[in-house]
Amino acid sequence: MQEFFFVRIEKTYIKLKFAEIMYVQAEKKYVNLFAIDKCYTTLCSLGHVEKILPAEIFCKVHRSYIVSLEHTSRFDNEFIYIGNKKIPISEQYRGILKNSVITLNYDSNLFQPENNFNQPQQDFYKISFRKNAW
Repeated sequence: MQEFFFVRIEKTYIKLKFAEIMYVQAEKKYVNLFAIDKCYTTLCSLGHVEKILPAEIFCKVHRSYIVSLEHTSRFDNEFIYIGNKKIPISEQYRGILKNSVITLNYDSNLFQPENNFNQPQQDFYKISFRKNAW
């Protein structure tokens, strides 16, 4: 599979690698492709771009946004953060995002080891590894 595609900007076709795309934003009949170094605007639907982008790297998080999971630094239930950009996550796409990533969940189950009543209490944490289990 190719790791790039060409974007038509006016009368020129510009090569854009998937790894360079941070996120895609729909704006009426146009899409803005935000790459590491530049933003490219072209006449195209977000649905068409979604079909071209590899699903293992990109995830639609809102009716107007597709994000690169490789460029994502963090997310919560409402927003996904890419660089200094805060992108909304709509409720209908929240589950899709959570199923697209592998997570390491932190559970703070504290317990005391048996027969160590005189020793200082230590905190023990259970960390669970989950794939597609939110």
